[in-house]
Amino acid sequence: MSTCQYKSLHLIVKSISAHNFSLSRWDPYFVRSLTRFSDKGIIPPLSPAQLEAIKVLEETCLRLALHIVLNVEDIQFFSNTHLFHARTEYKDYPLPAPRRHYMRLWLAAPESEVGWTLRFWDSNEKKRGGIQVNGQPPVAPLDAE
Repeated sequence: MSTCQYKSLHLIVKSISAHNFSLSRWDPYFVRSLTRFSDKGIIPPLSPAQLEAIKVLEETCLRLALHIVLNVEDIQFFSNTHLFHARTEYKDYPLPAPRRHYMRLWLAAPESEVGWTLRFWDSNEKKRGGIQVNGQPPVAPLDAE
């Protein structure tokens, strides 16, 4: 990492720490889509220092990326707010091979149960986030539709 890149990354971490805030989400699409407002003069454009910091963050994420190949019956658990993560496009095998069955589960446990500080205003609530379906029996079909 060059001195310039190190300083840019340090600037990101320092500014986040100064505000007692943790960077828990990075979506380059959202940041880049802001040009629709800066082009109209509604908000100021990103400064050269901000653009450099974005570049360093993305290069660092790519350099340190861990690629995981999930096999049939594999399960992956992680915390959305503690890891930068992405997924590649999924491609099914041609028929007659079995189709992929993808189930996403949002576990929204209170802070007292998960063992780490959460970044949400309601993190100490007993029931938070996700979809609440009280009285509805759980259904998880094993065959993909």
